Amino acid sequence: MAFTQQEIKTGFKAIFSNFGFVLLWLGQLTSQLADRIFVYVLMIVVYQSTHSNLGVSLPLLAFGIPSVLVAPWAGVLVDRFNRKGILITADIIRGLLILLIVPIISKSLLWIFLVSLLIYTAAQFFAPAETSSIPELVEKHNLIIANSLFMITWMASSIFGLGLGAPIVNFFAEKKTLAISAFLYFVSAGAIFLIPLKPQEPAKKKTHVLKDFLMGFEFVRRNQVVRYALLKLFVAASAIAALSLLAISYASQILGIGEKNFGYLIIVVGAGMLLGMLTLEKLRHYFKMSSMVIMSFLLSGAVLIGLAHTGDLRVALFLIFLLGVGNIYITSTIQTILQRKIPRPIRGRVFGVQNMLVNSAFTLPVLFFGFLADLGGILFSISILGWLVLLTGFAGIFLPKFRTV
Repeated sequence: MAFTQQEIKTGFKAIFSNFGFVLLWLGQLTSQLADRIFVYVLMIVVYQSTHSNLGVSLPLLAFGIPSVLVAPWAGVLVDRFNRKGILITADIIRGLLILLIVPIISKSLLWIFLVSLLIYTAAQFFAPAETSSIPELVEKHNLIIANSLFMITWMASSIFGLGLGAPIVNFFAEKKTLAISAFLYFVSAGAIFLIPLKPQEPAKKKTHVLKDFLMGFEFVRRNQVVRYALLKLFVAASAIAALSLLAISYASQILGIGEKNFGYLIIVVGAGMLLGMLTLEKLRHYFKMSSMVIMSFLLSGAVLIGLAHTGDLRVALFLIFLLGVGNIYITSTIQTILQRKIPRPIRGRVFGVQNMLVNSAFTLPVLFFGFLADLGGILFSISILGWLVLLTGFAGIFLPKFRTV
């Protein structure tokens, strides 16, 4: 569905004059920035301690493991308890746990990993509670605009949060940067505390938690388009996760700009994603969504293979910029397909399954590509990743089932 420029202006004016929505949006923005800055510091600390690509996978595993084990259950529980309370509690717990890491940051990687597991376990409850709260604060006709703003903010804060990590760590050092991250979580909790969000009414008919949990998986199993869309999202997320792991070594060993400056590469990815967002709406009028997904996989795969064959900083920055463009085309288009195919009554549970699958990309794929990088070198690992993405694009051309997405 396309909106006219006037409709979009009216929609944005309406949601930004909505005090409750603005507070929720600020809560999302600050908590997302806090999370990405925290991840950046962890990756730097672990790399300096281990000088191993496999070692850098530890922070990503700390994120990925709770995402796989807890995320689907969290989506079910969020529907049963006070969402505002869940949001505030998740923020405060994460802020306090980050402060707990500060005194041990240079002493024990094991304790850092265990505390990080707890931090990302709390995070699994924040995301579904936040998404479920949007329809309670925004008028129905403005929902699509509100959701678009949240998606753009999520992507931008994810990219630029990692990008900001470089100058913040260079200026304040690791411990003070962690304190800044904790402070941002507390700011998020304060903003959400002020939201006039009423507790949801208890369901008239109680269903078993396990039944609700399994319903999302059953829908994915039965719906071919949704199933293959999620598979493609998993490949795209695996590529992002693997690159997050390999970026430090690539910046340090291949480009020679130093390990602490890999965040600047992330900023270039963000600039590419921004261009992608600005051009996506126009391109969708000329290409089918399925064709855009296929072309974007082919572009991204070719770019990754190109990165594996260059050490020139300017060429690498250009290719990384194109990678950001391709990424936004893939994720935004597939997300739109999913929103159209999933019935409203079960979206929460199906998107819970999506979160689990996408976040699982931060576990085994990260370990695999970290192992490849330590075994055959950083460029070899990126090359294999590029061929995987490229083959996903070719599968969309030659396999009818893949072509439908």
